[in-house]
Amino acid sequence: MTRLHLPKLAPTLTLLCAAATMAACSQSGPDLPDAAKANSPLTQTILSADGKALGSLVLEDLGKAGTKVTVAVAGISPGDHAMHFHEVGKCDAPDFKSSGGHYNPTMADHGHKMPEGPHAGDMMNVNVSADGTGTFVVTNEKVSIYGEHGLPALMDADGTALILHAGADDYQSQPSGAAGARIGCAVIGG
Repeated sequence: MTRLHLPKLAPTLTLLCAAATMAACSQSGPDLPDAAKANSPLTQTILSADGKALGSLVLEDLGKAGTKVTVAVAGISPGDHAMHFHEVGKCDAPDFKSSGGHYNPTMADHGHKMPEGPHAGDMMNVNVSADGTGTFVVTNEKVSIYGEHGLPALMDADGTALILHAGADDYQSQPSGAAGARIGCAVIGG
């Protein structure tokens, strides 16, 4: 029977345990992102066409329930403003048309009032108060930040963008809800 002499093995075991701990905690490996990403909110700035910060976008992974979307804005006209995810992660001024159309990987109709809708990128209007500020929180059950849980990814190969519009979405006009000009944009990946 072989006997282990623990005092001689202790330094080796300590080094092995330390190496295993460092490897488990390392965020540089390619297979690590899922757990780390799922627990970290993604925050982006919403910019106007002239590069002025209009507010912030915070995305949080909710697992199979989708993505929690929090938008806070300031300095825009009072009233309702449409808010959508668009298909490309670009915010080129002056009109943000570089972001493409609404994010619609399932080829649905636009709008919550449509029987074959909504797009994955369709969300409810943001109400901006008389002082030009507004905060909106919604769960988008049709998207995932990184494409997990069987939901389409906002951070796909070319990313997506959050677009704020000048007017309200009527939740039925095709293809984009008659929401008017694009006044704010935040890049998500891309």
